[in-house]
Amino acid sequence: MDDEILKLFREYVDKVGVEKAKQTLESLLPRNSDERTLTIIANAGVHEIPKQYLVGEVYAASHGNIDFSSPQSLHDAYTTILENLLKKLQERSWNKVFLIPTGHATLALQIKIFVYHILRLDTVDLFYHKGNYHELVIDYRKIALKS
Repeated sequence: MDDEILKLFREYVDKVGVEKAKQTLESLLPRNSDERTLTIIANAGVHEIPKQYLVGEVYAASHGNIDFSSPQSLHDAYTTILENLLKKLQERSWNKVFLIPTGHATLALQIKIFVYHILRLDTVDLFYHKGNYHELVIDYRKIALKS
């Protein structure tokens, strides 16, 4: 490794700490772009998402504003979004699904639950925190078996 790069890396670690430096480097690594991996953006156009987090096939479940003017309009909008998502989920046998929960939290919740009901796969949720996206994977069965 080039001495200059090593020096810069050590300075960065001293400044931000080992964990932050590790997260930064991991975020720069290319991800596996398996043809059976789907990344769902709950609501596209809300935030710019760095390309390294767009893994496999990318699908935007919705775009822009959703009609929240009444409970019925919200129900209708979410139903349409999920019907369209169903078509995408049925296109092939997915083995991994990432969810980027942009937009309203209830939309991301509906998408996460819907993916599980249709594919029996838990989504890998990406959340934004202090300039980086992080994967959130929770083993629900492990938690349930503890009690």
